[in-house]
Amino acid sequence: MDYLSRKVDKDSASLIFSEFLKAGLALEPLELERFFWLDQTLRRLNEELDLTRIREPKAIVIKHYLDSVLAANLIEPKGPLMDLGSGAGFPGIPMAIMRPDWHIVLAEPRGKRLAFIEEVIDLLGLGNVEVYPHKVNENFQGQIDSMVARDFGPSVGIIALASRILPPGGRLHLMKGPTVDMELSEAARHPSWQSFGDVQDHYYTLGAERIKRRLITLVKNGPKGDPLSGPRRKVTEIASHMNPRFKHWAKLLEGRNIKKTGEALISGKKIVTELLGTDPANVASLLAVGKADYENLNVPDGVEIFHLRPEIFHKLDLFGTGPPLLIVPTPIPVSWRPEEPFVGVRLLVPFQDPSNAGAVIRSAAAMGVDVILLKEAANPYHPKALRAAGPAVFKTTILSGPSISELPMVGNMFALTPKGQNIHKFEASGYVADGLYLVMGIEGPGLPGIDFPPERCLAIPMKPGVESLNAATAAAIAMALVTAGDFS
Repeated sequence: MDYLSRKVDKDSASLIFSEFLKAGLALEPLELERFFWLDQTLRRLNEELDLTRIREPKAIVIKHYLDSVLAANLIEPKGPLMDLGSGAGFPGIPMAIMRPDWHIVLAEPRGKRLAFIEEVIDLLGLGNVEVYPHKVNENFQGQIDSMVARDFGPSVGIIALASRILPPGGRLHLMKGPTVDMELSEAARHPSWQSFGDVQDHYYTLGAERIKRRLITLVKNGPKGDPLSGPRRKVTEIASHMNPRFKHWAKLLEGRNIKKTGEALISGKKIVTELLGTDPANVASLLAVGKADYENLNVPDGVEIFHLRPEIFHKLDLFGTGPPLLIVPTPIPVSWRPEEPFVGVRLLVPFQDPSNAGAVIRSAAAMGVDVILLKEAANPYHPKALRAAGPAVFKTTILSGPSISELPMVGNMFALTPKGQNIHKFEASGYVADGLYLVMGIEGPGLPGIDFPPERCLAIPMKPGVESLNAATAAAIAMALVTAGDFS
């Protein structure tokens, strides 16, 4: 975490450390650093984002940080713990700082608070925290073991909700003030109360003023076959463009980052459906807006699912195809070995336009032609290339070659150039059995730095007035002619 090297405000850090120490909690250096930067970020953004009405520094430490941590000492979740109505991240973020082994889900639908939460999670490096950026209702599909609610509305409503979404044995923890008994009496008359058995009542105090607090824990009953207790697919919610995962995915919109990350972003319902149906092992993650975007698709258990807010999903949906999108690992390219014998046709491609690169890969796949991408060529997993190639990019032999100016003149190598012989008259069949190379030029410059013998140059004849063909179109015509339509 880069913030650890910054100069620390000793007075602020001292206040946090001393208040925790008075409560019998000696913060470790990393814990203190994280609380300090949580505190600094909260104070900096509080007025702008209306995060909390508490402004006095000591009160913030006691009523937000210490209250959360003392409650955590009375909780022991076995699985994911949801912080219902997390607001500015309390109690969930302090709990996550002190209990890095806990999986904590912060449920908060309000945009300003979400922006704050995600900035803090990223700043503090809290890898054990995820965000659910929606209002939680009975249709919640995530998997949680227990739930904590800190002064979040009347107890009866929270208990009714928890009775519907907690699994048998799950625990509901209500962080309340000392006068919660009337709320509990009202809740006990509601039918949902019968979903809970054991009720535990813990008292604790905050600070020198000994502010009274209570933690009420209710344990969920339920028959063994309760459907809520069965396995559920984990869904991670992404609420902000500041989220580290979102930032990573956004980089995949640029070709140079695809090579660095080894991942690519797939869009388009047709290709998404085909990949999930025919090659699910080649899918790492699925990005959607909601469950309806993929519930009828064959999504393997090993594929991570992420729900993104519509406004940030559209930033990744480069072509407006709609959800879902796929994140796929890109194969490590195999280097072309000129001395290696082969049968058939291999196309050497330097196309710098991603759309052309994708289109020629699609044509090559249809005709059974291997593709050697030269150094000048666009990344075949660039979004525009994938849009043009479709699933063919995963079904074509793609090799990496040198720069076009460094091509070795080997074997049966021919170049497509306007000054060549009529390709219609070229007898390709005599060469294909021993392996035929067909070299394409760069869009515009053609074949810079290469002097192909005239007998090794081929041209597609055109009527007067037409100077050239689109590079991918020319390649498709040339492949069709040299393969003589034998695509078996």
